[in-house]
Amino acid sequence: MSLIDRLRRIPYLPLLAGLMVLRLLAAGLAGLVPDESYYWLWAQHPAFGYYDHPPMVAWWIAAFTWLYDTALLVRLPFVLSFAILSWLIHDTGKTLFSDAVARRALLWLNACLLLSIGSVVATPDPPSVLMWAFGLWALAKLQATGKGYWWLLFGLFAGLGIEAKYTNFFLGLGVLAWFVLDKPARKWLLTPWPWLGGVIALAAMAPNLMWNAQHQWITFAKQFGRIEGAHLTAQYLLEFLISQPLLLNPLIFVFVVLGVKAWWKQRDNSALTLLVALPLPLLAYMLVHVFHDRIQGNWPAPVFPGLVLLAAVAAEGGRFGWARKWAPPMGIGLSALALAYLALGAVLPQMTGAAGLSQGWKGLMYQVDNAAHKADANWIATTDYNSQGEISYHHLWMSDHAIVPMAEQDRYNWPDYRPEPGSRALIVVSAGHTPDLARCFANLQDAGTVSRLKKPGKKSDFRLYTGFLKSNDCDVDQP
Repeated sequence: MSLIDRLRRIPYLPLLAGLMVLRLLAAGLAGLVPDESYYWLWAQHPAFGYYDHPPMVAWWIAAFTWLYDTALLVRLPFVLSFAILSWLIHDTGKTLFSDAVARRALLWLNACLLLSIGSVVATPDPPSVLMWAFGLWALAKLQATGKGYWWLLFGLFAGLGIEAKYTNFFLGLGVLAWFVLDKPARKWLLTPWPWLGGVIALAAMAPNLMWNAQHQWITFAKQFGRIEGAHLTAQYLLEFLISQPLLLNPLIFVFVVLGVKAWWKQRDNSALTLLVALPLPLLAYMLVHVFHDRIQGNWPAPVFPGLVLLAAVAAEGGRFGWARKWAPPMGIGLSALALAYLALGAVLPQMTGAAGLSQGWKGLMYQVDNAAHKADANWIATTDYNSQGEISYHHLWMSDHAIVPMAEQDRYNWPDYRPEPGSRALIVVSAGHTPDLARCFANLQDAGTVSRLKKPGKKSDFRLYTGFLKSNDCDVDQP
């Protein structure tokens, strides 16, 4: 079969190709938001772990930017991961159910707002989602073929998922839930296959585990510290219950509910049980955590592809035909508008939301560098990780001053330039941030205010100071 014939067999190819082009345009035109520039900074210092997250996000960025740096190359692996994700969900639907379900799941995945839009942004979520989807795909093959070696592939992707984001620990718990809910699945416990898969999972996650063991388990402390709840509160519950169906696609969510209802009536259906069981532990944890703290909208993202597939199965029935009809145009239309909005951030003067967060950093670096030359500063100090990431990224082409973080030192576990005590620094402080500069600098002088946007604001203004460094291991945020 020729390549053209193969392409013709891809469902909805013109639509999916158009959306992919729009994602690439948004990825190439929009400037990096601060979190992306921070992960880019990680990629300049390849490691098996970092303060905030496991390392896969940095590995992806480093793999595509080692020869040249642009916003498009920083984001390209994340955009491409959505194409792989689309194939995985289509093939999983065909393996477990039918061509019709597979085609609908493929279309609805592109109508899932969080995944369709979120794949443009270079964060740990796309790698996390992709590894979870690979795990679901391997279990679907296991279910369809009865071949135990699929457990080995599942173990590989489960372990690699931990290298992406610790949320993927819940994939293993999802398999335990599958064993509990599906009696035929429990037969595998009497074979060596799932246990060998567990060994492979441990081997795949070992690099980050060993890195953490050498760094006082700093990432585990950062992430699992969120589990501790200060007090019970219901103030975040409504936000969670509204935001998740919206981010999934409200009309797709209708069929997720119908899919769970169908499973309850057909609990002997192993394929449906698999789709219901895998996300169950993560969603149960979220429902507990929300009574203690806010759930960020992207946290449940790894279970979304499986939920889309469950919805596509439920839509085979005749009920709610209006929702089945309007789910794709609504989700794809909103996704296209959001992607265009991100792309327009490169040409419109000032925008709000994510597009606004990406604007003006290059101009800010010009202002900061000019101020550093004017003050005869030897180096530039930052006092938050957003500024450190963005200024470091734009510093590549614009400045000969070293950019040195003087706050949150645990975030930067790599050898780097350290200025000499007594050297003069230009200090960049975000508006609304009040670090104790006198702890680390002597002879502080006000050097004015700069802004990355024309309209002043707390998220765009920065105060500048000059001062002489007291100690090169000082942290302005530490008491």
